Amino acid sequence: MRKKLIILVIMFSMLTFAFQVIINKIPYNISLNKEKFAAIEIIPPFQNISYIKVITESGTYLADKYDVFENSNGAIKYKGSMVKNIEIVADLLNNKEREVWISWEGTDFIKNYLENYSKLFNVSLKILEMPKISTKLVTMSKSGLKLPDVVMVSAFDFPTYKELGILKDNSFIPFYYDTQVVYVNADLVNLNKLEWTIDEFESICNSLIKNNIKPVAINPISAYWFSTFLMGYGKIPLINNNFILTDDSTKKAIQLIMKWYNKDFFDFSFLNRDAQLAAFMDGKVGFLFQGSFLLPKILEKMDNIRILPLPKPMIPFKDYKGFATTKDGSLEFTMWLSTFLKNPLFEEEFSKKYVKFFDNYISESIPFRDTFIYTSKIAQPIPYDERYVKFHKNIKDILILIINGSISIEEGTTKLEEIVNNE
Repeated sequence: MRKKLIILVIMFSMLTFAFQVIINKIPYNISLNKEKFAAIEIIPPFQNISYIKVITESGTYLADKYDVFENSNGAIKYKGSMVKNIEIVADLLNNKEREVWISWEGTDFIKNYLENYSKLFNVSLKILEMPKISTKLVTMSKSGLKLPDVVMVSAFDFPTYKELGILKDNSFIPFYYDTQVVYVNADLVNLNKLEWTIDEFESICNSLIKNNIKPVAINPISAYWFSTFLMGYGKIPLINNNFILTDDSTKKAIQLIMKWYNKDFFDFSFLNRDAQLAAFMDGKVGFLFQGSFLLPKILEKMDNIRILPLPKPMIPFKDYKGFATTKDGSLEFTMWLSTFLKNPLFEEEFSKKYVKFFDNYISESIPFRDTFIYTSKIAQPIPYDERYVKFHKNIKDILILIINGSISIEEGTTKLEEIVNNE
């Protein structure tokens, strides 16, 4: 036992190392316990960087903020050479307490990452996980209470913040995105290719029905999925000056969904995500149309699955989560926060752990990477638009009325178009 303890202590001491960085001519003693770190991780929050000069045994270099250093048995290396000195000149932000609200997947990871960084320079960062940011933020704003400096935002919440004047500049900085894919039960369906079509999907569904298997778990009457049909039939961008919903694209999308419903490809018992997941993981359906963020959970329970892009012509969303500055925050700090978290070492670890995607970066460690690369080239962002929120809230009820024959397609789409474009 003592021998094991000694080995652990030696390994930790090899990983933990201290060195000095000169920032604006002031020495800072940095202590890290990482095998690798990016230059940006050894700089206090900044507005801009004039230069990062790295002096090594082989020469002097001007480094980029995302350049990576390595820990070699307690010493640091840059470009394979031992580092003698690091000099940085930057315009630093005032060191005041900042509060950041985060949500969705990976909050513990982000929180720990930022808190460990803040200890290096005694930076006052208060990172809070808020499962429902919008609910608390709107209440605080209406009560006149001081708001956090930065909040994570989604397309669904952003229009409300904008309407209530919660945000400083009514904009956001994209952070990561999830996307939409098809999970395939390989025990039931023999299909493995990136490009496939709705005709192929329907043919497989017909075969599954003959074997008394429900083909697909999907909620096509939600805005999240109905939009993939609309975009597939040519509605890109989804919202232009007006959100047109009385056109042929919308009619074709509705007719296709009605066809699938009438052929018993799906039923309304699968509209709930938990019910969809349960059916798929129990082997009761061949396909699951869902978000990429569920991949880690599904892989915990199932081995023989494949992940495919949506069948053509369906077009998936990029469901962005981003950072926005509240009226009590600082735009410069939000810019720094976003820049800091786009460090490639953070992106790699966060991406592979939670199956998240960054613009122009998809981790090589993510399962079914070819599918996500393919999807990234055609996916469209969810509109950060109030009309999409209205669409989201009303599409389900109207589509149910159309599918049940209570109203015609023309009546339903005309009503929906009036609702979403009503100022």
